[in-house]
Amino acid sequence: MSDRAFAFCLLAAVPLVWAADSQQIENRKLTWGDFRGTPEPDRPYDAYTYWSVQYSYDAPTREGDGYRLVVRVWNVLGERSWVNPKVLKDPKNADLLDHEQGHYTLGVLCALEFKREASRRRFGAHYHAEIRGLFDQTLNKYLDLEKAYDSETRHMLDRAAQHSWDQHLARMVSEHWGDR
Repeated sequence: MSDRAFAFCLLAAVPLVWAADSQQIENRKLTWGDFRGTPEPDRPYDAYTYWSVQYSYDAPTREGDGYRLVVRVWNVLGERSWVNPKVLKDPKNADLLDHEQGHYTLGVLCALEFKREASRRRFGAHYHAEIRGLFDQTLNKYLDLEKAYDSETRHMLDRAAQHSWDQHLARMVSEHWGDR
């Protein structure tokens, strides 16, 4: 495969959803079977990962001069995630899947951090706006990390940097997994 074939820039699409859903934060190994979307011809990549973090909460509970929210948070690998079929024929496709796993893991970390922070916080009378602000702040942090991830790994071409990021992400998940 050419260098171009390994130049992937994956952006996390993270919409806010207000739904009564009992799904949980899921950290799992991805397979190419998870990438069911149609390749986007306007993207110069061989794969693209769409992940989202979604949340809902029950009516707030009064606590002192503020409110506590019981927040449910879950992550989703989007149906639009795709891989170019020619990549699947290349023996090096495991390297690409490893890189895609890093993007998904950043979404897992975003969900974990948001849940932890929302669970610890006491909100004011405008809790709808406050929790949305907290979500946006957390999301922006992980979108910035996605950019750093792609930049530092050179979209997985820098194998040493990729390995370093893999270890760093695994440590972060291990440290925060109990917060779910």
